[in-house]
Amino acid sequence: MRLRRQHERIIFRAISANVAISRTQLAELTGLSGQSVGRVARTLLGSGLVEETEIARSKGPGASPIGLRVRPAGAFSLGFGLERDYLSGVALDLGGNIRWQMSRHLAEGETAENTLRLLEQDIRSLLRAPEWSARRDRLCGVGVAAPGPLDVTTRTIVGPPNFPSWEHVDVAKELGRAFDLPVLIDNAATAAAIGIAWRLPHGHRPYLYCYWGIGIGGGLVIGDDVYRGTTGNAIEIGHIVVNPGGRLCECGNVGCLETEASVRALLRDAAPYGRFRTLTEMMTAARTTPEVAALVTSAAEKMAAALVSVLNVVDVDEVVLGGEHLDEVEEVFVPIIRDHIEHRAFRRRIAPTTVSVSDIGEIANAMGAAAMVFHTLLPDGLPVRDRPEAPFG
Repeated sequence: MRLRRQHERIIFRAISANVAISRTQLAELTGLSGQSVGRVARTLLGSGLVEETEIARSKGPGASPIGLRVRPAGAFSLGFGLERDYLSGVALDLGGNIRWQMSRHLAEGETAENTLRLLEQDIRSLLRAPEWSARRDRLCGVGVAAPGPLDVTTRTIVGPPNFPSWEHVDVAKELGRAFDLPVLIDNAATAAAIGIAWRLPHGHRPYLYCYWGIGIGGGLVIGDDVYRGTTGNAIEIGHIVVNPGGRLCECGNVGCLETEASVRALLRDAAPYGRFRTLTEMMTAARTTPEVAALVTSAAEKMAAALVSVLNVVDVDEVVLGGEHLDEVEEVFVPIIRDHIEHRAFRRRIAPTTVSVSDIGEIANAMGAAAMVFHTLLPDGLPVRDRPEAPFG
């Protein structure tokens, strides 16, 4: 049974990583026998997770070969991104298409109890809708992306900076009890890195993801896996020390990137030059106030220095920047980060590093949380398709 499940996962991931792939190609790619591939293919087709499709063939006589591809309506997942100032949510189908989306701002200091209540209301409202109640048996589970640090053994947040009411809150237990669904929790930036992978072309290169906003975090994606470290708290870019004589960080260290160059840090440092309630107001002032503009440039340079340090350790071809607030500072941050990586990264004389900006903004964490459900739970746990599904509408 265990070996069969392992083969199903291997084959399913190989199909997911391609637009369409033949059984022969699957056998060559995975090293499994044609008999094993055929048996697993029948199981996946019966579950409704994959479907058959024609594959374009090279010139010559004969019919086009039949391949396998992921069936978008074969499974759905819900993902929620929990940040210090907002909550985002998506429903994702197996093809990576967003079927539902929400976002709400949270008041500073919003309690865990109240946020979980709002999240539960959003899920109940969605599942009551006719198009979703008819698909309840195709819903794999719920993913939640939360600020770290996380204790993966207890599935709780431990000592989160600027997030005090969430200490040791068992999000998975609370939501799982309410909906009788598997609930997974992961570090927000790690989950966002998975979400980015769903938007990239098949066969994407390994990349480093950096989230910038109220907090700063990162994720490392290699192949179809994200590197989490032994405790689930890897690539904490926000807690790289960029100013040894700087401010005390909520994590207990001094001069961390997050306390020197985040949205919160910028608003704090710009306070002597005006009463800025939002980053938007501060960036407007930066156009006419040199001191404020200098603060933004300094934050960008600290971000760039931290990313060069991480890049020198992980050595990947691409750095992807994202976050709800990044678009407001993009025109300053991105050129400086690109310049630092181009001229200071250790690998620069051997191969260039691409710096790109994610196009999914504030829902990256939620998308990653939903994709994490697929990545972790499939192909286990879904019933065989036994009835046609009504179209969305």
